[in-house]
Amino acid sequence: MTLMTIPVWLQLLIYTLAVSRITGLVVSDSITEPVRDALINWLDDRPATLGSFVAELIQCPWCAGMWVSLVVAPLAWYWGDSPIMLIPALALAFSQVTGAISNLGR
Repeated sequence: MTLMTIPVWLQLLIYTLAVSRITGLVVSDSITEPVRDALINWLDDRPATLGSFVAELIQCPWCAGMWVSLVVAPLAWYWGDSPIMLIPALALAFSQVTGAISNLGR
């Protein structure tokens, strides 16, 4: 069996959509809401500390997106064409596109 060769521009698009999906999971999706709310409540009990700073990052899409990107970028750079990285990223990208289309209405 031969492996599929995916152009770099398509890999970048897949990883961009995957980062967007992961950021949505962290910041706003209802499926992660109980864990996110519990974590934010626990962190917010510590005013003027690193905990309150992290709680703010969890609630900010721009901030969370930057941190997710900082983790994903080197992984995609070094192992971006590996099926172990690409298959989950592809699933996340499909999920992101599906969610975006469903938000447009039918």
